Amino acid sequence: MTGHVIHLSMEIDADQDTVWSVLTDLSHTADILRSVQSADRISDGPYDVGTSWHERRSMFGHKGDEELRVTESDPPRRTIHETQLGHDRIRTAYSLQPMPASGTKLLLTASVDMGERNAAETLMWNIWGEFSFESTRKMLRHDLEDIKGEAERRAGDRTAADAG
Repeated sequence: MTGHVIHLSMEIDADQDTVWSVLTDLSHTADILRSVQSADRISDGPYDVGTSWHERRSMFGHKGDEELRVTESDPPRRTIHETQLGHDRIRTAYSLQPMPASGTKLLLTASVDMGERNAAETLMWNIWGEFSFESTRKMLRHDLEDIKGEAERRAGDRTAADAG
């Protein structure tokens, strides 16, 4: 059973390759995303299907740990990563679409599969689910803002270096 699905998008003044480099820069995730305290690679090698990492996030005063794994990677157009939190599987998909004048539209779709929940967990979701949904939506919006800021900074640095 799929729970809430969140769709967000952000227009970024940077090309797809630059936005992709920010999305896949796991060694700097904690520097880029304000809600991430740490991100530690578990797997070796370049970002691709099977890449996994451990992430510690803080959201509204609460800290949470999760292990994420890339399940789809089509550079620089699309990537999906998944994590298992309790009985829930959370899937986050990023799609990058080119825009005129070398900009990129970044689309994010996050969904939760709650098919393995027990009756008590389902009841709690029915009580607290809307708050959880809005909190997650706000966090993901912040993630997109942070990705935008870093991608535009990197694009500006490259432009300055090319001009110099």
